[in-house]
Amino acid sequence: MSGAFKVAQTLAPKARVSGALLRSSARRALSVVGHSGHLASGSSLHNQHDTPEHGAGLSRKQAYLFDLNGFLVIKGAFDAEMVERANAAIDAHADRMHERVGKLRTSALYGRESTGLKGDGVTGRMDMGGLLGWDAPHREPFREVLCHPTLAPVLTDLLGVGYRLDHSPLLLAQEAGAEGHTLHGGAVTESGEPAWPLAYEFRNGRMRNQLLTVCMQLRAAGPGDGGFCAVPGSHKSNFPVPPALADLADAELVSFVTQPVLAPGDCLIFSEAVLHGTLPWTAAHQRRTVIYRFAPAGSAYGRGYLPAWPSSATDGMSPAQAAVMLPPFHPRMNRPYVGSDGQAVAPREREAFKVEFDQRVFGTTYF
Repeated sequence: MSGAFKVAQTLAPKARVSGALLRSSARRALSVVGHSGHLASGSSLHNQHDTPEHGAGLSRKQAYLFDLNGFLVIKGAFDAEMVERANAAIDAHADRMHERVGKLRTSALYGRESTGLKGDGVTGRMDMGGLLGWDAPHREPFREVLCHPTLAPVLTDLLGVGYRLDHSPLLLAQEAGAEGHTLHGGAVTESGEPAWPLAYEFRNGRMRNQLLTVCMQLRAAGPGDGGFCAVPGSHKSNFPVPPALADLADAELVSFVTQPVLAPGDCLIFSEAVLHGTLPWTAAHQRRTVIYRFAPAGSAYGRGYLPAWPSSATDGMSPAQAAVMLPPFHPRMNRPYVGSDGQAVAPREREAFKVEFDQRVFGTTYF
């Protein structure tokens, strides 16, 4: 049994008292709670099938900028001490970096050579995974990102209550001259198909992202240094991506590509629906960015959680960290989640009569 599931089982009983109080209060106020848990209240139409309510995590300015551009930079999200610990951990595992060469090169993703992305034509990007499973203390700064108090309310705003880790964290490193990465993602593919698994939408005053990338910046990316780039607003595009834009082969189209300036400790967050890529690295120092991809509670793109995350990645996690590692299922199915303070919140207990009925019908406590 994975550590994440153990935490879920531990937290679930703690919800019984609060759940009982909630039901008792509802009975006193309303006298009747129906099969679907609908509360006949004029002040609240929330019911047992709805996800828990949450406050705003983004400021009005941040929400405007994310909706406008499809990405957002939170300056100084990670303090200098956390950045130092993360860099020291990477230094201690530097021999585990893998350079992308040959067919793994990233500047010709769709088989098209790109002059604008090839860099020096030799040096490839370096990748390193396994960060969550390193021995303590080296794993800790990377685990802390999962429910960081600055990020947790923002991720809840953009993904909903019960957001989960979808891809294993990955260090991206580039030396001077390293190639870039073909622009990819986007709301519509080059072939004209909607990119449903990456979708961004705005409905009833809420933003939602099917796949959201969070970047922990560990080295500076100054003006013209290269690194992450994007086409602002492309997460709302309705037309296919021009190949000449993906390859940076058309000067007019390239003028719409922007490279955010990032300092160590900054956090870049972007929707995978925004067209994005990497510019060749030109700075003398090594680029270091750790990327995480998160999804809503009930959604999945990756499958690293099957049959379970490696035990090394979850053993010793805090309850909040373990909640982020749970597989995809709706919050009403006894899912613990991360609150706005970055701490674990016990799940709202599912009604016993439904659990008992599912046991009779399916032979399990959940359908």
